[in-house]
Amino acid sequence: MNIPIHYQPSPWRYLWLLLLIGLPILGWHGVLDDFSSQDINHSITNAGLIYGTARGINALVSVLQGTEVNVLVMTFSIGEVLDPVNDLIERFSEFVLWALGSLALQKILLAIVSETMFNVLLSAAAAVAGVSLFVGNRRLLSATLRVFITIAFLRFSLGLVVIANSWVDTLFLDEADQQRHIAMENFQGDLRELDSLSRKEDEARALLTALQSERVKLEQQRNEVGRALDLLDAAVQAAEANLETLADQAGGLCKMSALSPTCPEVVKKAKDALKQLEFEQESTAASLTAIGDELQKSEDKMACLKKQQRGENCSFWDSLPDAPNPAVLKQKLNDINASLSSFADNCINLLVSLLLKTVVIPLLFMYLLLRTMRMSWTRV
Repeated sequence: MNIPIHYQPSPWRYLWLLLLIGLPILGWHGVLDDFSSQDINHSITNAGLIYGTARGINALVSVLQGTEVNVLVMTFSIGEVLDPVNDLIERFSEFVLWALGSLALQKILLAIVSETMFNVLLSAAAAVAGVSLFVGNRRLLSATLRVFITIAFLRFSLGLVVIANSWVDTLFLDEADQQRHIAMENFQGDLRELDSLSRKEDEARALLTALQSERVKLEQQRNEVGRALDLLDAAVQAAEANLETLADQAGGLCKMSALSPTCPEVVKKAKDALKQLEFEQESTAASLTAIGDELQKSEDKMACLKKQQRGENCSFWDSLPDAPNPAVLKQKLNDINASLSSFADNCINLLVSLLLKTVVIPLLFMYLLLRTMRMSWTRV
């Protein structure tokens, strides 16, 4: 827009007239607004995905920091491995949030300058400047063109900055940023897998503790029921001896069978008492057998879990949790530890790229447009 103004007929006057007609039409049509809105929405979506991935990694790291896993005869604290990630990802999330704030501000400002009011002001300023272009009053023409330039700058500068920034992003930064984001998602997947393995380890350890406690209770019950059965055995033997003595004393048919009608009442009562004791004896013996079976099952489950924790196969008990193979768990820890350096470099590069796209490059383009406007301002 560095176009000198002459007051004799010249091509420059018609070029100004073309701008005075074309820019209001462009503003009312809204094609620049549509392109810039699409670009800013795309940028917000991408930055939001990156922010979501960063927060997901931060949440997983927070959960895993207090986790310890047993690998063969060694105990590892996952927090020690992931401690460098914690501060980095928190700072990264904060700066990505600032980048999102910058994009949101640009979107709001785009919505404001796209309002009908700015188009009306631009059209009015263009009409007045167009008339002044042929009046011949130098001061009036200079003032009206400066007003037009100022309103046009407010109306179109941010849209141009967004489109130019999107062009630079597409041409130089976007593909590399996508690869960096994929690398972040892969690291998050590794953390999820490690979290899943550690949870399985915790479940297996908790179940083993519960089985040990259950075994202690079952052993106590077996001892108590065994003592009760011993007492019942002694009581049954005493009741049998008592019945035999009473039947001998009654003599006759009663001696042959305690059910004989000739037996006195005391013999029948002794017989009933013996039956009751024998029933309790059978029930107690059955309970003792059931407790023994449960105890054996518990011991089998414990043995199976211990095999799984040693990395051995044990597929007999389908109800048991799938304890992680120690070698797999150790390898996953080593892989994550080895990838920490590349993860840090990737986060820093991605953060720098985001700040460039959302803050530095838009400010640079805005500065260039402002310089262009000032140069045009001094020439009219």
